[in-house]
Amino acid sequence: MIAAPKLGIIAGGGNAPRQLMAACRRLGRDFFLICLEGQADTDLPQDAPHVWMPLGAGEKLKKLFAEQAIVEVVMIGRVRRPSLTEIKPDWLALKVLTKIGINSLGDDGLLRAISKSFEDEGNVRVVGVQDVFTDLLAPAGVLTEVQPDDEAAKDIQRGIEIMRTLGGLDVGQAVVVQQGIVLGIEAIEGTDALLARCAGLRREGPGGVLIKIAKPQQDNRFDLPTIGPDTVAAVVRAGLRGIAIQAGRSLLVEREATLAAAQSAGVFIVGLSLDDAP
Repeated sequence: MIAAPKLGIIAGGGNAPRQLMAACRRLGRDFFLICLEGQADTDLPQDAPHVWMPLGAGEKLKKLFAEQAIVEVVMIGRVRRPSLTEIKPDWLALKVLTKIGINSLGDDGLLRAISKSFEDEGNVRVVGVQDVFTDLLAPAGVLTEVQPDDEAAKDIQRGIEIMRTLGGLDVGQAVVVQQGIVLGIEAIEGTDALLARCAGLRREGPGGVLIKIAKPQQDNRFDLPTIGPDTVAAVVRAGLRGIAIQAGRSLLVEREATLAAAQSAGVFIVGLSLDDAP
């Protein structure tokens, strides 16, 4: 049996990079961690082989791919979109950014363009986390003993309709709906900030639902909607009663802990089978 090639993990913030590293260890797959400065959690590397690298270090990254014999790369974790002045690109990164026009692309288009530049300049193949470890993907169906009622189902459907419209405009991946009323839509601030904002907007009566689905045009190799135990805790603080995520196109990290936390808090989690899922 031919061993899988070494995997380069370009890591942003959150727990998803840790889950991928754990998966690689269970599978016996060799990996090298590239922690993005100002994005990845400072305690992420621990005992993993790694390097810290700024976003604009294109030439350094290209050399690293060659030195470490990395031929496959995953981009995973939360990355706050920076301005060009924050990136401080070297000559190679500046060449790439000039070519793709960083300010003219939405988030999804930008990620596709960056991944293509990795493949063109670094001679690597950018793959999705689901190509490495399928168990991170959310399955379809109600995943908790807690069940959504008819009103929650209506809120979920309302959220799907909203996110399909806004996702096509590359706006965000999440919305909070309570009793048919939209309490908030995710933009650049991320899901945690969205939930914190919605905590002060909730209405009397049954709590709302967090709905997270992939954008219709989204490349499945990166930036898939993600939930974990921290999401459940934030949902509880916001006074919501459920989470709906797209099955097959969302990451459910720390599955056992996430579902246990939801069950304990009386929060339901549903994996949605949608028509546009590949």
